[in-house]
Amino acid sequence: MAILRRVTGSPVGQIIELKGDQIVIGRAPECQIVLDPNGVSRRHAEVRRVGDGHALVDLNSRNRTKLNDTMIAPRKEYPLRPGDRIHICDVELTYHLTPPGETIKARETEDVMVVIEGGPDNSLNMQTLDASRSSTLVSVVRPEVKLKAILEITRNLSSELRIDAVAPKILDSLAELFPQAERLFLVLQDPASKRLIRKAFKYRPNRRAPFHATAAVPEDEIPVSISRSIVSHVLGQKKAVLSQDASIDQDLPASASIADLKIRSVMCVPLLTPDGQALGILQLDTSDRRQFHQDDLDVLAAVASQAAIAIQNARMHESLLERERLEHDLKLAEQVQKRFLPRAVPMVAGWEFFAHYNPAYEVGGDYYDFVPLPNQRLALALGDVSGKGVAAALMMAKFSGDTRFCLLSQSCPGAAAAELNRLLYAAGIEEKFITLSLGVIDLARRCLTLASAGHLPLLVRRADGRVEEIGEEITGFPLGILPESSYRQLEVTLQPGDIAMMYSDGITDPRNTREELYDSRENRRLLKRLTESPGGPEAVGRSILQDIREFSMGHFQTDDITLVCFGPVAG
Repeated sequence: MAILRRVTGSPVGQIIELKGDQIVIGRAPECQIVLDPNGVSRRHAEVRRVGDGHALVDLNSRNRTKLNDTMIAPRKEYPLRPGDRIHICDVELTYHLTPPGETIKARETEDVMVVIEGGPDNSLNMQTLDASRSSTLVSVVRPEVKLKAILEITRNLSSELRIDAVAPKILDSLAELFPQAERLFLVLQDPASKRLIRKAFKYRPNRRAPFHATAAVPEDEIPVSISRSIVSHVLGQKKAVLSQDASIDQDLPASASIADLKIRSVMCVPLLTPDGQALGILQLDTSDRRQFHQDDLDVLAAVASQAAIAIQNARMHESLLERERLEHDLKLAEQVQKRFLPRAVPMVAGWEFFAHYNPAYEVGGDYYDFVPLPNQRLALALGDVSGKGVAAALMMAKFSGDTRFCLLSQSCPGAAAAELNRLLYAAGIEEKFITLSLGVIDLARRCLTLASAGHLPLLVRRADGRVEEIGEEITGFPLGILPESSYRQLEVTLQPGDIAMMYSDGITDPRNTREELYDSRENRRLLKRLTESPGGPEAVGRSILQDIREFSMGHFQTDDITLVCFGPVAG
């Protein structure tokens, strides 16, 4: 029995038996063969039985009918021979005399038509049919087989959170589903740099042999490049591209890469998340007459939709893992940083000391230290590195060692500050500086020698309740700004009952829910609290910290908080 086989248009590969004397082809529902594409007339053409054969007749259609690429005249019979191609607008049909189940033999055989149909168990069975040299090569996949392939890909995606592992599986399934595909790509776009990253690639060379029996290709001959113009077009428009001949397709951007890569038929689909973010593309292409069609694109788009969700989930999973690793590293860094700070305050007869340190993040840039010196002297240092976080913490770690060295090697706090400044400036750390309050206590004389590198003044509450701000007139440049800065110093006598306080701006700058500062030129809340708080250095220090917590309740901490209180014990 004679048949027509649909080569293009949906459903591709449909076989129509020519039963009866007249088979009308057109857009009207009553036609024996109904075609949907634009431009098809209601009654476009007719296949008539003529003797033992058939003839093609154009029914005076608007866009005419072609037989083997030649326009035929209306109302005239044109005898059909096996392998003849009928074109009605965008639909191609081929004529054969082969009874069902037998091999179709054309006049001139050079190419191979691959027909894929689902077997009894919906497995993919492949058979090879000869076709006319000028015919277009197609694939036919039953809908239930397509659905099974999509479900299989979806299952692979849902069971694997590493895209590097699942990407090759996607292409393996697509290669089985689309035997006409010569090259298959899964390409992702880096979210930060927008650089294209090829996650998976599959290549099956175009040979004059069945697709399932292709010969191996030397690795240096495999065409692994992808047309950036097509990918950029799809990512930019966020729309899929289907072209049966990319070299002449006016809907695609003109590009030398399309010609250089010998791309003929191509499908390129964006990997779009539900919120419309383009993660990358899936692309399948050929370099010969094998073509993709609209139903192929629909299947690929369904796969791409599932793949995009899986990739987004994988990235979120990787982000969570990276965050966990970072949090673990920061916890370790926090422990290491605390090793650079004193484990306890000095225990000196006749003196009391209190210290508190609380970074805004896991690690911070504030620093304090107590350094015993010869001749009953004790050095105190409190510094604040510009900025916060890991960079400030690393700088503080280096600075802590330098500070101890300079205090032990220099005769006074002013000279130690100058040497610290030279070391920091020579390190060449850009956009980083340190403010520092540096003092040396003569414990026997109860005398404090103070130097300041751009730091907040020392506060001293006298035994009679008066509060003095000391050191503002001698403050110099913060460390690391000028190479040869010098630092003046002054002496402060501390009597029994006096309490001195060094602190960072984390003490003065906390805010409440109304965005008001804890201590400002107008309210001077810190001085008031220092005046009113009873007890010695520890009691006063804890009272100030409690007041800050109550004031800033409901507002997040934005800076490191460091406080050191000390003084001679009242008799």
